[in-house]
Amino acid sequence: MSGARPEFVLLATELRVLRERAALSITELAGKSAYSRSSWHRYLGGTALPPWLAVRALCQLADEPTPRIRALWELAEAAASGRAAVREAPVTAAREAPVTAAKTEPTQPADTAVVPVEQPVAPETRPAPRRHEQRWWSVRALAFTCVLALCLALGLVAAWQRVRTPEAASPDAATASASGFHVGCVAGACTGRDPSVTLCGAQPQTLLHRVTPSGAGLEVRYNPLCRAVWARVWNTRLGDTLTLSEPGQPAQSIAVHSTRQLNAFVHTPLLGLHAGPTPLTACLSETPHTPATCYRLTAH
Repeated sequence: MSGARPEFVLLATELRVLRERAALSITELAGKSAYSRSSWHRYLGGTALPPWLAVRALCQLADEPTPRIRALWELAEAAASGRAAVREAPVTAAREAPVTAAKTEPTQPADTAVVPVEQPVAPETRPAPRRHEQRWWSVRALAFTCVLALCLALGLVAAWQRVRTPEAASPDAATASASGFHVGCVAGACTGRDPSVTLCGAQPQTLLHRVTPSGAGLEVRYNPLCRAVWARVWNTRLGDTLTLSEPGQPAQSIAVHSTRQLNAFVHTPLLGLHAGPTPLTACLSETPHTPATCYRLTAH
């Protein structure tokens, strides 16, 4: 990665972590996204800036909330577009007033400000800028660049903290693992909530993986820190409805109603689990006139 921009390297490092979390080879990643294998080689190697849609697709494949990665991508995009560069301000030298032989006033010291004449001065007659003025503008440009870099860094840290800070929840909801990773809810407090917002979608376990007769992929996922499950599908069609249910609890459903959802993961809200084995049913209703394809499993 010699010669690559530092911002590209930082973004590429995070993208490689997401690819490893999703357990995808570069060929599989290209197959699940709209970008070629050679493009992903450049994006993951830090030699090219990926489009935001490519980064967002990888975040969805890895169940990663986008705010932190978006901040890294914007930092790299700003460096690539040159918006972070600062041009040195032009230095305008004043024309010294002519000195006539008839005047007997003492000569001004070298560091005394010279009063410019009111008449415009042709560019070719202007004297060269003084060295101390050049140094002054160089210092100002350097200071401005440092302030801009500091602001970008602070914004990145703030975005990271927003992602890692758990939401306010009920007394039995917000918990942390032994490693210090926080989730936003636990068990029944998770029911009906979004796995990405609560961070229950981070590092989940896959309880069920199936391909339906129509070719759609279906998974049931579980996070032991949240003690909650959810179902997701991909390669769907308009009108498909995914439902995850547990006896005695409200079913959690999601419908495919937009063309933007056809090439992305579509997932149900969370379903909190009680202690002990829990029977679950995941169903994909593909059309109103055909029976739903259902799968049954038990979560422990």
